[in-house]
Amino acid sequence: MDFGSSAIDPFDALRQNAPVNLTKTCFRMLPQMINSRGFSEDIESPANFLKYSLPLLELQVAIICIVYQALYLILKRFGTTMFVTQLLTGIILGPTFLGRYDFVRQVIFPHDSQEIICTLALLGLQIFLFLGAVKLDTGMILRTGRVVMVSGVGVVMAPLILGLGMLALNINDLAKNGILGEAVLVVIMQCFTTLSIIAHVLNELKLVNSGIGRLALSSALIGDLLGLCILSIASAVVENALTNFLAAFVGIIFYVLVAVFIFRPAILWVIRNTPEGSPVNSFYIYTILILVIASEIYLKSFHQVVCIGPIVLGLCIPSGPPLGSALVEKLETVIVGLFVPLNVVTSVFRANLRLIFVSNKIKFYLLLVILSVGAKFIACFIPALYWKMPLADSLVFSVIMTSRGIIELTAYLLTRDILLISEDVFAFLVLCMISNSVLVEIIVKYLYDPSKKYAGYQTRDIMSLKPKSELRILACIRTPENVTSTIGLLDSFHPHKERPIGVYVLHLINLVGRANPVFISHEKRKPISKSRSHNVILSFTQYQQKHWNTVSVSTFSAISPSKLMDEDICLLALDKLASIILLPLHRKWNIHGSIETEDHSLRTVNCRVLERAPCSVGLFFDRGKLGRQSSTASPLFICMIFLGGADDREALSLAKRAVKDSNANLTVIHLIPGNDKKMESEDKKIDSDDNIIEVDDKLVDAWALEDIKQSVTSNEFASNVIYREQVVKDGPQVLSIIRSIVDEYDLFLVGRRYGIESPQTQGLSEWIELPELGVLGDLLASKDIDTRAAVLVVQQQKQMK
Repeated sequence: MDFGSSAIDPFDALRQNAPVNLTKTCFRMLPQMINSRGFSEDIESPANFLKYSLPLLELQVAIICIVYQALYLILKRFGTTMFVTQLLTGIILGPTFLGRYDFVRQVIFPHDSQEIICTLALLGLQIFLFLGAVKLDTGMILRTGRVVMVSGVGVVMAPLILGLGMLALNINDLAKNGILGEAVLVVIMQCFTTLSIIAHVLNELKLVNSGIGRLALSSALIGDLLGLCILSIASAVVENALTNFLAAFVGIIFYVLVAVFIFRPAILWVIRNTPEGSPVNSFYIYTILILVIASEIYLKSFHQVVCIGPIVLGLCIPSGPPLGSALVEKLETVIVGLFVPLNVVTSVFRANLRLIFVSNKIKFYLLLVILSVGAKFIACFIPALYWKMPLADSLVFSVIMTSRGIIELTAYLLTRDILLISEDVFAFLVLCMISNSVLVEIIVKYLYDPSKKYAGYQTRDIMSLKPKSELRILACIRTPENVTSTIGLLDSFHPHKERPIGVYVLHLINLVGRANPVFISHEKRKPISKSRSHNVILSFTQYQQKHWNTVSVSTFSAISPSKLMDEDICLLALDKLASIILLPLHRKWNIHGSIETEDHSLRTVNCRVLERAPCSVGLFFDRGKLGRQSSTASPLFICMIFLGGADDREALSLAKRAVKDSNANLTVIHLIPGNDKKMESEDKKIDSDDNIIEVDDKLVDAWALEDIKQSVTSNEFASNVIYREQVVKDGPQVLSIIRSIVDEYDLFLVGRRYGIESPQTQGLSEWIELPELGVLGDLLASKDIDTRAAVLVVQQQKQMK
């Protein structure tokens, strides 16, 4: 566990193309000094307290965490991932830089202290691998296509075959130099593909929910299973020299059979006996952790890589709730936040990158690594192109599949510690891993722009709909409370045979206890009572049956991380040609009208959808009245507050559709600034050919309002539409008007008008609490407004290219 102390200068040995002869460093075994009394124990030499193991361990952990977090804080603006900063931290603290100095090497990270911190890091790694396997959906393999199967096998076998072929061509020279076994190990380690690091890269690049992300995860899962088989065979051969290979093979097969036929049925029994919605008994979680550690001891007795044991057990546990989610929730934070960085940093700071520049073997290994990476890339790129993937997507998919991660780093370290690879080769492989991690991020971000897939190439809003066309709505559901209020809002749109409504219901479920996001279409499936979407499906199915000839409903579930839910929403809206997306507000009110809870992750999702949606967006919240109104036959009272602008015109179009041939009552209140003047002909901008090139926004507002004025005058809506104009001088007067009418209506429709300054709202924008709702929407959601009404804040389509 040292930095590589040697009997001769390692640089001289490498220059002479001679092996570096490492000597065993002996330490005098003193009684264990665990905890000190602090600086006061030795006033003359306060630093002596670092001779105690606990203070030294705490200092080492603190330094590692501070350095890598500081690096991430600086480099994240350039798109650098946490894994890369952890690798860089290991290089900085290692013998390449700070590790050269005696103070760091002898006081902060002395040789005899590394055993403790490395043991801690390796224990955390085993639990991390176990959790990574728990989050995998092994059934995903059965649902994948041929491109995934071919890529998953090819990404492992192609570099293995080509690498061994290259060794066969140079076998005499390699044997002469005594590095044939080392070269074989390098080839085997380069053929791995790691799902955990690929999932991490996709998560950092926000591609987990994309088609490329799902394809990469499926291929990596197949590659992982194949790679573990190769690793198991290689370990048995190397350690047992074929004589005990049969015993090791039988031991592994026995372990797998016990895991599949005893451990997994026991896990399923635990899941069946855990009441729905109840936490898993902690006894079962502790028992599983004990078995994970015991599996490492068992496989170590057969000289196998210990990571195989936790991975096999993890694959036997179904992903998601209740057990998979419980394990992830209880363990992932401390494992990913503390133990994984310790493992990465303590592994890398043993690499001395200066050895690379004086080694005679690096040119050969550089060619071998390039060949392996190229083989991985081609093994994924050719099948992707053959099965009709776009060129850019094929390139991105192939680059992602070349990613390297923590399992490969651990394999490099273990082979280095037992002297199967030399110090210079270990340093070179670490440098290759850092280069790979940086280049993958740069190339993917350059080739793939996630925002392009949300851009609408045609107008998708309410205003552009023909009078009798279908209104397609994507309604998002996050909590059970959203179901009733959303159905009430859909009722207010007044579905009719001549103006049908197509509703696409998307149940948003936070991804916990799984590695891969899942998007489920329930259109052709029967509701499953144990499904988390069962009540949502049942409620909207009943709503469709109630309006069987005017409403069509399709239900979907998206299980993904909160920070990526906006991708599922936007992609479904784009695919279904929706005109508006309905999003529930992150706030929930109780029966007394006060704020009960706030879901800040949902607020983040809403803000991202507002920025990139391919159609119009409606932010909706119900403070109690609309849900009760939907269950009665009494008329619905709607108020549309009009200030002007594209968002207000979109809300007005929705209001006109809601009251046509219905028993709803609509009041349109047009708030006019006190200093407003009549529009002059100069408001039009004319070019030299007398063609209108830009029309003032006020003129378009006048056209939209004139339409509803004429409708009222012609008695089309005379019985249920009221139009009022009211002059206001500033924001406080608007606030006074809203306070006076909040109890008169069931539903308010307002435009978002984000970033638009107007005299009507002057003085209010400085106090806005929720910018995503706009000024009026924020007022109606405020704690200072006592109302039970529902509010729909509308934003017209922004993404057009």
